[in-house]
Amino acid sequence: MKCVGRVSHLNSRNLAIVNTDKKVPKNTKIYDSEKRNIGRVVNIFGPVSDPYLAIAPNKGMRITKIIGREVYKK
Repeated sequence: MKCVGRVSHLNSRNLAIVNTDKKVPKNTKIYDSEKRNIGRVVNIFGPVSDPYLAIAPNKGMRITKIIGREVYKK
């Protein structure tokens, strides 16, 4: 698994915001450090050289638990 970045905060729609320097397409599944699927990328925004990802959590996932933690893709 490859590290995508670190969750910096949640936005007003409860999406996890991650600053990344990697190319990650929409609908990519995102995992935590224990290889559990936590959600998927629903939006990519910001500058092309240093974009941000908005990650929608899976149902039942407590998204506040991953603030400040690294997230991964396969």
